[in-house]
Amino acid sequence: MKKIIIDTDIGDDADDILALAYALKCPRLELLGVTTVFKNTLQRAQMAQHLLALSGREDVPIHAGEGHSLKTKNAVEEKPCQFQQVMASYPVSSVSALDFYEQVLSNKSASIEKVSIVAIGPLTNLAQLISQKPHLIKNIEQIVLMGGCYYRHVNEWNIVCDPEAADIVFNSGIPIVAVGLDVTTKCQFTHHHLEQAKLHADTPLKQLLLDSCDAWFEHSGFTPILHDPLAIHALVNPSSIQFTAEKIQVELKGEHTRGMTVCSEDGIWGRVSDSPNAQIASNLNYEEFTHHFLNEIFIQS
Repeated sequence: MKKIIIDTDIGDDADDILALAYALKCPRLELLGVTTVFKNTLQRAQMAQHLLALSGREDVPIHAGEGHSLKTKNAVEEKPCQFQQVMASYPVSSVSALDFYEQVLSNKSASIEKVSIVAIGPLTNLAQLISQKPHLIKNIEQIVLMGGCYYRHVNEWNIVCDPEAADIVFNSGIPIVAVGLDVTTKCQFTHHHLEQAKLHADTPLKQLLLDSCDAWFEHSGFTPILHDPLAIHALVNPSSIQFTAEKIQVELKGEHTRGMTVCSEDGIWGRVSDSPNAQIASNLNYEEFTHHFLNEIFIQS
């Protein structure tokens, strides 16, 4: 069983809350805690608490993290578009995300399994952990992240929101597994999938997930894409995804390219990088994964 912490910007796109629900359904994962990042992390923490309460998992600790990016002040009072008033009643722990990471990762017992961190938001919390508590890096098994776009010229949200943080993470030496827009955009949770899910919305938890999908559609005009659930899937079923070892650098200065995740030129010349810093998802059976997700979260549960 893998011990994990999920770091999330839950509350805007519906994929974060879907990913948390998926992680809670995976018997091979032990969720040690959830931390929130970017803008209103207090309300994001309350959203996560509401989900965990409906899942019967109030035992999982939740800690609010950094709302500002490393070099940018963000609107930390801005309400996430999926926030519901019922969520406001949940108290938020006074222990910060950074202090929580230190508590978990400071256990030096050789018998304690290392912890994997699933990062499905901007990487500010992890950059602070790496920069301020470098002695704890050895206790992190890997970072599995949703972020970036590696084989197309696209700026992806989680990286663009804090490129400096992403740069720190990719240069940390911690093993990284990344699913980017190259693959996640092909994992569409379509209107057909939503109609199937609604036929099985027989619990308050499932209804919350569908409400989040509806809120995202009203906000954006799009049905959910399973960006963040694919990061969970990469952790529990890595053999179902094709990965390529790449040397990744984060562009920090370009007028149009700031926040891009740039591969080395090795691949285009048919070479394998001699200094890769990440395993990048490059292909999978998209229909199979989407069907699996629908069954796990809505139909079989």
